[in-house]
Amino acid sequence: MEPNKIFGLGVFVCVFNKDFSKIMLIKRNEEKRKKWNADWGNVGGKIEFGETSLQACIREAQEETGLDIDPSELREVYVKETPNFLPQVHAIHFVYAASIDENSEITLNSESDGYEWFKLEELPDRMIDSKEDIIKWWTLAKADKK
Repeated sequence: MEPNKIFGLGVFVCVFNKDFSKIMLIKRNEEKRKKWNADWGNVGGKIEFGETSLQACIREAQEETGLDIDPSELREVYVKETPNFLPQVHAIHFVYAASIDENSEITLNSESDGYEWFKLEELPDRMIDSKEDIIKWWTLAKADKK
């Protein structure tokens, strides 16, 4: 493997409301919108060395939204592999789901300009993840809660 080509491990946390009728998406800041050519995304980021995917989810949720998600409330629903996630990066993302009260206090960090709850049938354009992926992850998360 060429030295400038790497594997990246990351996590996404799909944050749903309690009845799984909506998903909370974060509107990324201008720098991130340009980088990803997208406005909206899930909570998420890189897994740090020595950290499990579950620990990364908890950390990213706290850093990006101020939410303290109990590990027992997180469910791994999918593993997404993207060979060309970024130039020279082959990424593997562990996708988790959590459900929270829509009235939970959200405190965004500087990576984001806002957040919004979206009905699954009214997802915005310009998302980092495809609408098909979001619907797939919602279906898996909802089935797991039964």
